[in-house]
Amino acid sequence: MRSTVAATIADIARDLSQAGIERARVEAEIIVRAAAGLTREHIILHPETPLSAEQAALTESLVSRRAAREPLPYVLGEAEFYSLSFHVSPSAIVPRPETEILAEAAVARARQTHATTAADIGTGCGCLAVVLARELPDARLLAVDISLDALLLARRNIQLHRVDDRVLPLCSDLLSAVRRPLDFVVANLPYIPTPDFDHLQPEVRDFEPRLALNGGDDGLGIIRRLCVQLTTHLSDGGFAALEVGAGQARAAAKLLEQAGLRDIEILFDYGGIERVVIAWRRG
Repeated sequence: MRSTVAATIADIARDLSQAGIERARVEAEIIVRAAAGLTREHIILHPETPLSAEQAALTESLVSRRAAREPLPYVLGEAEFYSLSFHVSPSAIVPRPETEILAEAAVARARQTHATTAADIGTGCGCLAVVLARELPDARLLAVDISLDALLLARRNIQLHRVDDRVLPLCSDLLSAVRRPLDFVVANLPYIPTPDFDHLQPEVRDFEPRLALNGGDDGLGIIRRLCVQLTTHLSDGGFAALEVGAGQARAAAKLLEQAGLRDIEILFDYGGIERVVIAWRRG
């Protein structure tokens, strides 16, 4: 007899829990839905639905990867950000919910100032650039990354969300290849201090690209370099919005002030951590 959806989810939840995964039951259902092509409503209403041999084999393959602590978005090949679906891969980090704070803040201030030229520095999978383009229909954006693999992934997402007429992927070390003034810059750069890597969750430490995570000895090495570049790349009246790690906001604000930016704002994420630092270039 073929295993039912309900029994399969229960078995997977047990296996994932034993692997140290906290939301084992939730993830088990997500995996079964993806492998069997079922909706959550169908699973609730018809838990006795049997899985075909092909569905069972695919489910087993996905579970094996997740039990090895590969991030679920990598296992599934997609992640949600700002209520949109994005292709993801080990070429770039998985989009985080706290980065939505950065997106919301940048959109609000760009609307207030009628900003139209921008760059997303360290674009990764391109989620920030896509959201900004969708929310700011008059804006033209550069999706910048030093990794060619990340840019190929970003291009897929830019095309997926049909903003490729206004978002240009650019391979560059921060702003070094940007040749035009910008009304605003957003950046979710690597900010994990090198000494902290051994203490990270396996999903981050063993699977996500270190290039997109390692911020140097104090976590601010790459942010420090960007702050210096902002002085010559931001238009008068333009702003920069940076995501930073826990406990880094005040130091990042000081770096922005040293670069000549003013009117510093610090925003909290959903967990009460100072997560986003915004600064303005005033003539």
